[in-house]
Amino acid sequence: MHLLDRQLADAIHRIHHSPTPDLVEKAAQDERAYLSQLDKLMTRIRAVEGQLLQIDRHATRH
Repeated sequence: MHLLDRQLADAIHRIHHSPTPDLVEKAAQDERAYLSQLDKLMTRIRAVEGQLLQIDRHATRH
């Protein structure tokens, strides 16, 4: 997640500071790709947290 955060920050920096429209567009494409990857990762993390919560609930009942 930290790597994706750094890559996303770099893409945003490139969007704001690239000298040509082509480089800005490439940075925007990178930003979209990193956001998509980050969304998938966060969804997986939430799913695992939910599973762990269910396990914990079952363990405390017995």
